[in-house]
Amino acid sequence: MKKLIKNIVVFIIVAVLSLSLVSCSQTTKEKASTNANSAKTEVKATFPLKITDFMGRQVTIKKEPKRIVSLSPSTTELIYAIGAGKDVVGVTNYDDYPPEVKSVAKVGGYEGPNIEAIMAQKPDIVFASNLSGKDQMETIEKSGIPVVVLEAQNINQIYDSIKILGEITGNVEKGNEIISSMKDKIKEINDKVKDLPKVNVFYVVDTNGNWTASKGTFIDELITLAGGNNVASDANGWAQYSMEKLIQKNPDVIITSPHAANANEIKNMAGYKDTKAAKDGKIFVISNDDIVTKPSNRIVLGLEEIAKDLHPEAFK
Repeated sequence: MKKLIKNIVVFIIVAVLSLSLVSCSQTTKEKASTNANSAKTEVKATFPLKITDFMGRQVTIKKEPKRIVSLSPSTTELIYAIGAGKDVVGVTNYDDYPPEVKSVAKVGGYEGPNIEAIMAQKPDIVFASNLSGKDQMETIEKSGIPVVVLEAQNINQIYDSIKILGEITGNVEKGNEIISSMKDKIKEINDKVKDLPKVNVFYVVDTNGNWTASKGTFIDELITLAGGNNVASDANGWAQYSMEKLIQKNPDVIITSPHAANANEIKNMAGYKDTKAAKDGKIFVISNDDIVTKPSNRIVLGLEEIAKDLHPEAFK
């Protein structure tokens, strides 16, 4: 059970986009006009580039990376989203999105990756997470390859991840577009539900032990933005929640992960069947764990799905 929860938790980290450089003649071209019809000009970062990663470490990147190893599925998603996927030469065994990543060389798990497999790809940079292994990452750095740790814990930190990835890969403009699109979508959804009565929600991660997503998880943040109240927010992180307390909290809606159980199973399970959600038939199965647990730009899809489960009347 703990292994399952660990596998869910680790799907947390990030990446960004693509850009074009417009050059101008030193003697004949004027500065870009602010007119809407003017061509956009973006200046690439100057290398060596110093970046402060999510561990608070200042990392120096000597040259623009053209060979990237990503040790987090969510970071891989972001790298492809910003248009730098062509430079990815190594990913973990758990990377499965976007589909084209399946053909990229695998360099082990997200926890304790294979150093030999990583070095065989001759990377210019490695994007890691806190779970990548301190000793392994130090070994890579000693070989002269910069390691940048990205570990988003909330939506604002996803934006930070995108900014860092955009700057390093030369895709700042595309990164900013993705951030702007995410913010617009979140505002659109939140505006539809913010004035509606809050719905009490319980999220089932696993019925074996009644594991749930409590305070400090992406799911908790999404429930709040979707116009809900997470009844398990009195706990922290990925937690086992007592069935007695769940019955006492009596949620209006239960949402479950697709691997945990289907709606009919939960509706008839001891404890769950005594809740208002079960009696009213308001048990929903999220379409994909990744859109509510991975810190990537797809998190907005999870938000929209949860919001529709809680407030279907707002989306007619």
